Amino acid sequence: MRPTNDLWQGNFGYWQNCFIQHNLLTIGYRAWIGYASQGRGMVVCDVVDAIPPTIDWRIDAVRFYQTFIPLAQVSNYVQALELEKAAVNTLLAAIATYDPDREIVLLIIGNGAVDINLLQNLAISPAKCYQQVQRRWAEFQPDLTTSRRCP
Repeated sequence: MRPTNDLWQGNFGYWQNCFIQHNLLTIGYRAWIGYASQGRGMVVCDVVDAIPPTIDWRIDAVRFYQTFIPLAQVSNYVQALELEKAAVNTLLAAIATYDPDREIVLLIIGNGAVDINLLQNLAISPAKCYQQVQRRWAEFQPDLTTSRRCP
């Protein structure tokens, strides 16, 4: 029997997929508003709390801050993260070629690691994430950039 994703991630420490799944609306919102105002770039989620192996994504809140870094500022931003040059080049290429209507470049910092993702084949486009958050604004307040309880 194959373990569920939640169990697998809990046992092996790979929590990023659940984090993305539970925060996709706000990540998509940030991606769309960033692209609309600053052009191509990436969303950065800086996870404040350590993610324990026993996290229950259905009830546990995860505090994080998110921002949009435009392409022109990505090199300076990632320099402080001390990423390998090949990883930075791949990241810059992804930002230069991703489809902002259907994809998101996402960098997650948490648990002492940096995780870079190109989110493709999304169930909801970044523009629709933006629309959803706008319609349900009260749910995402008082501060969109901090955590919310996962559904």
